[in-house]
Amino acid sequence: MKNYLPSKKFIYSIIVIAILGVLFFVISNLISKKNHFSATKENSLQTTGLTINDMVKKDSDLDGVADWEEALWGTDINNTATFDGLADATYIKQKKDILKITSGYDETNSQDLTETDKFAQEFFTSLAAMKQSGQVDAKTINSVSNALGQKLVDPTIIDKYSTGDARVGTGDGIDKQKAYYITIKKIFETYSKKGLGDEVEITSILAGSSENGDQTKNIEKLTEIAKAYQGFASEVIKTSVPQSLVSYHIKIANSANNTGISVKNMTKVMNDPIVGLSGLSQYQKYSDELISNVGDLENLLYNN
Repeated sequence: MKNYLPSKKFIYSIIVIAILGVLFFVISNLISKKNHFSATKENSLQTTGLTINDMVKKDSDLDGVADWEEALWGTDINNTATFDGLADATYIKQKKDILKITSGYDETNSQDLTETDKFAQEFFTSLAAMKQSGQVDAKTINSVSNALGQKLVDPTIIDKYSTGDARVGTGDGIDKQKAYYITIKKIFETYSKKGLGDEVEITSILAGSSENGDQTKNIEKLTEIAKAYQGFASEVIKTSVPQSLVSYHIKIANSANNTGISVKNMTKVMNDPIVGLSGLSQYQKYSDELISNVGDLENLLYNN
């Protein structure tokens, strides 16, 4: 099964580009000119109970100022009063008042804005004013990049399945275990015909496409691949498993299902880049886990 999945080296290169891309929104160049070989919890982005909006607006010290904004103004995200006892929220408001910075978007007319639109307008309004006043340097940009990137590196999805969902069969032993593995492998091969392993290449094409027709076509392809990963996970859970393999069984099902959610989020790389980039980060995490979980099962059955 591992042969159908993308290489770890390629996936790691994707995530590095993704983290850099979220700051400058250079989606069109996100993963262009890269070669790739193929070998719900539903569809909304979920990060252990957080939405993408929560993630961008994360406030570590609960002082009413998002971490990325604290990084932009040089305050400590873990301290409510960084400078001489003055509350960070007050300090930043004073700075904004001096530069006459207001919200980057009208809250009353923001229903049609994506999370990327809202964040981008807020960020670039502040950045433009700060640059004009000479208050922005490379260190500031680095801090903001880190504040955002850290949240996108490991956006954990809530697992759908637990041991209680496993259908434990009668009997155990190596014959039962290998029979189980063969069944799972056949299920995977069935779903692999729906494009498993092609998702990064398609995302690359999608990120570089300008024609609406091409974008729609590639989004549809990614959506089908996402459904295939989740369909595989669903079929795994329905499969009878020996008691001794339940932990492997659940890990494979969850990593496959989460990979599917990640791919679904990757479809938004053009229309809502923050969600799309988060999907890439999720994909790196969960596709890697799927490879590892399948490998662990194979090692148990055939290398001992």
